[in-house]
Amino acid sequence: MSCIDPRLVDDVTHLMEAVGRTNRYAELRIAGAALAAVDPARPAWSQALWENLAASRQLHGVRKVVFVNHRDCGAMNLFTKRRLTDDPADELVQHQTVMEQAAAEVLRRHPDMTVELRLMELDGSTTLLPCAACTGSRPRPALWAEAVAPPPNGFAELVRLRLADGPLPPEAERALLVEGVARHGLTAEGARATLAAAAAARGEATSAAAEREIVVFLRSRADRERRVARDDVARAAALYRRLAGGVLPPAEASRRTAALLQREGMTPRPEGIWRSIAWFAKLLDAGPAKAA
Repeated sequence: MSCIDPRLVDDVTHLMEAVGRTNRYAELRIAGAALAAVDPARPAWSQALWENLAASRQLHGVRKVVFVNHRDCGAMNLFTKRRLTDDPADELVQHQTVMEQAAAEVLRRHPDMTVELRLMELDGSTTLLPCAACTGSRPRPALWAEAVAPPPNGFAELVRLRLADGPLPPEAERALLVEGVARHGLTAEGARATLAAAAAARGEATSAAAEREIVVFLRSRADRERRVARDDVARAAALYRRLAGGVLPPAEASRRTAALLQREGMTPRPEGIWRSIAWFAKLLDAGPAKAA
């Protein structure tokens, strides 16, 4: 379920391809995306959503709803009666609130379904948002704001400073989360939410979120022997860069992608007359220093 905004038509398609759903999803585009499920001023939009969802379930066996809202949404501006891009933090809260309510409505009508919430930036990158309704707890409008409000000890400010030069490597990100728990008194969930919000404000994904997307993509491209072709590894690395807001050097994105492929038990597909995987070894050797 995505918006009709023409700027992001291809990006939504690329997103579904990246998570391995090519030709395996039903799509509905309507102004505001998840807003259609909750806006009382436009009942026809809501009716179209529920009727199409019921039809997709009956005809195609759909059992999961993915709401993809996006930044700078005209329908959301009309709904809130203000230009949300003037305050990105408030914009995030408003989208979170609307999508939480939409998720709750889906689950009320279809209790056996699952729901996923995503907020798309104008460059096509997306952030996976938390969903209280999806875990059985009652959705609260202030959920996201409560989770990521800067704590008194200043962990949110520390996160912003660490991200100033771009996304952190996975090991540095984990160390930062440990610091949030050990030195700033946060729960692991609170530390992760603070990091995710700071990354989203920069139009980036956290390393953990980016890794999940890349792993799904690589698995969708692997053959029966769990081998992945060179071109698909290159596409995964390009996706990694997009998720990182475009600031990650290409060589480092390739190195991280290759390392993920190995970590998940997949292997590179040999190529050429000599059936070589030398290309893969070069990716693993392309560290941050060489990328610079």
